[in-house]
Amino acid sequence: MSEDTNLDLDTLNRLIVDCPDLEHLESMLGGFNLFQVLKFEYGEIRHSNVLAWLLDPSESHGLNETFLKKWLMRIVHETSGDAPSPVRAVDIDAWQLLGVQVHREWQKIDLLLVLTFSKQEEWVICLENKVNSTQSKGQLRKYRSRVEREFSNAKHRIYLFLTKNGETPDDDAYIGVTYDQVHKVLKECISAKSHVIGAEPGVLLESYIRLLEEKFMEESEIARTARKIYQQHRRALDVIFEQRPDNLKLVSDKVRVLLDRKLEEIHFVIDSYSKSYIRLIPKVWDHPGNQLGNAWSNSKRTMVFELNLNSEKTKFYAISGMAPDRWIAPLWEQSRHQPFKRPNRANRPAKWCSLHIFNSKISLNEENITDPEEVAEKICNWCLSCINESSSQEVIKIIADQLPALQSAFSDQSK
Repeated sequence: MSEDTNLDLDTLNRLIVDCPDLEHLESMLGGFNLFQVLKFEYGEIRHSNVLAWLLDPSESHGLNETFLKKWLMRIVHETSGDAPSPVRAVDIDAWQLLGVQVHREWQKIDLLLVLTFSKQEEWVICLENKVNSTQSKGQLRKYRSRVEREFSNAKHRIYLFLTKNGETPDDDAYIGVTYDQVHKVLKECISAKSHVIGAEPGVLLESYIRLLEEKFMEESEIARTARKIYQQHRRALDVIFEQRPDNLKLVSDKVRVLLDRKLEEIHFVIDSYSKSYIRLIPKVWDHPGNQLGNAWSNSKRTMVFELNLNSEKTKFYAISGMAPDRWIAPLWEQSRHQPFKRPNRANRPAKWCSLHIFNSKISLNEENITDPEEVAEKICNWCLSCINESSSQEVIKIIADQLPALQSAFSDQSK
């Protein structure tokens, strides 16, 4: 073995044998966590559901209004001077709260709280939650307009923008809120109310605390311990990181194997593939007119179906690559209408035209691929369902009927 290999083995041995912090970190990470079992970590909808549960005093968590009250007080206190909060921490501390209505996805707003007080006063809290996604242009202003219109008589309207990475809201009416604040307040509440929290809610609350510490916190004990281990055992951990499995490739390879078993049954063949995509064609597209292209380096096809694994969400579409204008122009116009499915894009792309498009909700974020085989099976089943749709079968026939014309268009183009 080379000197470098011996050194790497020695550093790995020292990491395993002489690192008590590693055992401590494993003990913090190794316990049962309901949210991780359910693959919950970065699900925006699921985080909003937990927040809705925590913010409702009538729910089963045993915290009553404590979390709602302390969380709002911390937000207002820590952001005073930076955002236009209509209330102060002392106003919240002294409130006489009669009731809370918690709405999920009210007019597409993630969370809307209506707080009722004596003298028929109402406060409205509008919360937009972003975990891995980002705000779209004008989204926050649009939500604020809806709240102002529907709750014009509310005494106070508070707008919160909760993000994992501290993204700045593009509407100045919103207060930027972090999951660090959620964690701190929830930990304080659990400590103060431990004597009244039931066993089952307690498991849920502790699991959520650990999830936030592991996945959302930069200064948690987990993060500090991990940095300490890395500083002491940098080389060993770099070697481990370099040798980690390529989850996306594992998913892609498995999808290809699963599809290959089904393609004869659905009259498709695999044309080409890489880690990031798998290109398929119906057998009726295996026509001389569809063997004259040069859009892709490893295929002579012009029309293919492509399963795109290179974005956060899996996509499947029928795509034309660098087809002659006289052939693709009328097909592009036809694809504005059923049975084709695509956004109503005004201008035709110059080279690659996606004519029939499916977008899935299957995330291929590296952190979310905990079981590549399970993800691959979901993608394969979804892809097959797209192919089997009646709209797809009609599109396949329409394009198959146009392939002799494609051959003629290429022939004329070469003259």
